[in-house]
Amino acid sequence: MSEENKQSNERSKNLEYAKMQDEQVQNLHAQLMREKAEPTENASPVPMLIVFAFAALCFWSGLYLMENSGGFRWDAYSPDFNPTADVAPPPEIPLFKRGAKVFRNQCAQCHQASGLGVAGVYPPLVGSSWVIEDPEVLGRILVNGLNGPIQVLGKEYNGNMPAFGPNGLNLKPKQLAGVMTYIRQEWGNQAPDVTVEMAETYIESYGARTNVWSASELLEGLGE
Repeated sequence: MSEENKQSNERSKNLEYAKMQDEQVQNLHAQLMREKAEPTENASPVPMLIVFAFAALCFWSGLYLMENSGGFRWDAYSPDFNPTADVAPPPEIPLFKRGAKVFRNQCAQCHQASGLGVAGVYPPLVGSSWVIEDPEVLGRILVNGLNGPIQVLGKEYNGNMPAFGPNGLNLKPKQLAGVMTYIRQEWGNQAPDVTVEMAETYIESYGARTNVWSASELLEGLGE
């Protein structure tokens, strides 16, 4: 390094040192050191008033939707739609169809879907006088059951028919009337319906009986 450069560096150092010794420069540096950092963007707590206002708005919106949404029904397009109006009851299932379901679930295992039963074991229902003649006979059988020998279409069967009344499977009057109607009108059988009122009468008359019927007892007291 040349002598001239050395002298120049020396002069700069001396000047800087002199500045540092200056009282005004020192005061300026002190003020800068006391300065706080510039404010920066940051999240601040939401005022409680706004929180309560928002909650009140949500509550009001929920009430409004409940009162004016038509029960969220897809077909509620009319402004006059009343979701609280009486809804039409579902269509009544015909006794025959109701009875067909009961028969499939409770009877077809023995008497078969064809109603022909099993030869020598379970009697047929097709064309049987026990089925298509006096409905009270059939009502007695279903409410209390049947045990012992019985003649059906010229053949003898000796089995045990379970009860479907209060002491058995406890079918309701509509179910009992339905299955009686079904077996009296299916497979070519032609006999009138058994009404729910008739089924209720059979249950009321024979529901307290604890013994099953025999074939000879079934016809006792009828028509008196």
